[in-house]
Amino acid sequence: MINGIARKHWNCAKNLTSGLPDASQRCCVRIWISECVPSGGSSMKRIFKTPTVPEGLRKFAELYPDETWEHFRRANRRGYREVKKQLLKDQHGLCAYCEINIKFADEEGEVDDFRVEHFYPKSETVLGEHNYHLDWQNLLGVCHGGSQPNVEDAEERFSRRKIDRSCDVPKGGKPISERILNPLEIPADVRIYRYAAHTGRMIVDEETCPPELQRKARNTIRELNLNAPRLMRMRREAIQVLEDEIENALNAGEDMESFLTVLAESFLLPDSDGNCQAFFSLIRWFLGPAAENVLSEYNYAI
Repeated sequence: MINGIARKHWNCAKNLTSGLPDASQRCCVRIWISECVPSGGSSMKRIFKTPTVPEGLRKFAELYPDETWEHFRRANRRGYREVKKQLLKDQHGLCAYCEINIKFADEEGEVDDFRVEHFYPKSETVLGEHNYHLDWQNLLGVCHGGSQPNVEDAEERFSRRKIDRSCDVPKGGKPISERILNPLEIPADVRIYRYAAHTGRMIVDEETCPPELQRKARNTIRELNLNAPRLMRMRREAIQVLEDEIENALNAGEDMESFLTVLAESFLLPDSDGNCQAFFSLIRWFLGPAAENVLSEYNYAI
């Protein structure tokens, strides 16, 4: 069914923009997508965390239950590397908040665009009670939020402007954990956010986001600055890649239903190293039902 409708809308959209500049040709693709690809579910990507605590962290916490994260990191470098490795594996190589891909330094003088974030601030630890420093379920892997000038691809990832800082940079140690979405707890199969294709802006979808989550969803965008201009630009670039793929397929006369399924599998399923494409949730939203069908086969546990 989608192919007959797709061909009709594609021909119509091409006629509307024939002879116009490239920007208008881009609109041609967006017209087709808006008519033929209903947007799908989207949230911050749910993280399915390995329940087993990495060995080095487990042993350290048993021996020194009231110690700090900084002490663990200094005293047990091997254990710290284990934690990083498991976080990246559980998160399929993506930042827990903005979903850009984590990049490791390739050259001398560069630093990894990665650090360990405590969802509940370490400062909320009360001696003799719950120690958020060493709680495995409190640890997330995040990027530097645009604040580190020495990461790989710094021209894309770093900004001197405060307005471009995101993720745990604006969050810091503020006591806001109960007011924002926790990537370990959000529903994997519920649509919370949508995006503006022409700007890359992230928006709470009031039609589909459960009412009890809408305030937290808005707080999450604001408190983590997930609409930083830097991130919006990167999202627009990701959208353009998808639009180009669809335009090429339409021009080639591809079976669009099959093509969108293949596209969803290619862009959403982890690669041979276990990593997902950057902006997983954006891609999921963009590809609509094709994405949902692919993810449902895995019970959304990706």
